[in-house]
Amino acid sequence: MGERPRGLASDEARRAPAAAPRRVAVVFNPATGGGDPAGRRQDTRKALAAAGLDVLWLETTEQDPGQGLTRRAVAEGVDLVIAQGGDGTVMACVTGLAGTDVPLAVLPGGTGNLLAVNFDIPTDLEGAVEVALHGERRRLDVLAMGEDRFVVMGGIGFDAAMLRDADPGLKERLGAVAYVLSGLRNLRRRPTRFELRLDDGPPMRRVGQGVLVGNLGRLQGGLPIMPEARPDDGLLDVAVLRTVTVADWLRLAVRVLLRRRRKEPDLEVLRARRVEVRCDRPQPVERDGDPAGATDRFVVEVVPRALTLCVPREPKGRKP
Repeated sequence: MGERPRGLASDEARRAPAAAPRRVAVVFNPATGGGDPAGRRQDTRKALAAAGLDVLWLETTEQDPGQGLTRRAVAEGVDLVIAQGGDGTVMACVTGLAGTDVPLAVLPGGTGNLLAVNFDIPTDLEGAVEVALHGERRRLDVLAMGEDRFVVMGGIGFDAAMLRDADPGLKERLGAVAYVLSGLRNLRRRPTRFELRLDDGPPMRRVGQGVLVGNLGRLQGGLPIMPEARPDDGLLDVAVLRTVTVADWLRLAVRVLLRRRRKEPDLEVLRARRVEVRCDRPQPVERDGDPAGATDRFVVEVVPRALTLCVPREPKGRKP
């Protein structure tokens, strides 16, 4: 249990050149990105029109944050779905596309942009459109939690509280700094008793501040919490934050900021295809940076190679 499978396909085999799309759907969230949504809408339409594309324009609402719009786009036969919004919009599009052959592209428009951070997708419109139309296509595993599908990571406990409590105004003005300030405010959260079950293994009991279940390893700001995570190996990386005191947090922060890969007692990393977490009291939850309600039970499993993502081309000669 937890070993990475051998004989994985080469990086070249996991990637494919982009077939030029002719008809694309844009799932646009007017409430994210700051500034004037009309200006962002106009700039995006102009950039896609210059590429000679037939565009199906779909705007999110409170009633449909993107899942239904994405499924409509697939039903109408588009070659590509472009998510323009924050982490919640991207997750909604992933949920609508998982299990299909229609690729997803991301035009980052929020403050977290977790998927873009992990794949170095440009945050400027011109660069992101270039990746969407002419980048490589990479087939990825997807994480499933109930009806939701996501790509980067989900968490219960500290990281979800940090995201939940980040001030919206500070996020607009300061970006990732808002999450740092929220994290500092949550350092003295009361520790939680967790019971983990990995695949069909026996229960494991831990005390700490949270559990992260990831497919990719970088958090807001590019911090590598699980640097060994790979998005196409059919496994979940499970990180248990066994921090209890402020000193524990300081030791872990140094490890993450200095990008040390050695094992640390405050961060235990495990691997599985399915993880179930039970808590001694309800804890907040997040999926790909999008907060959810509190619960005392958290279940995530991997769906292998269920999504195609548009990613930047690898420089020639670069090793995987």
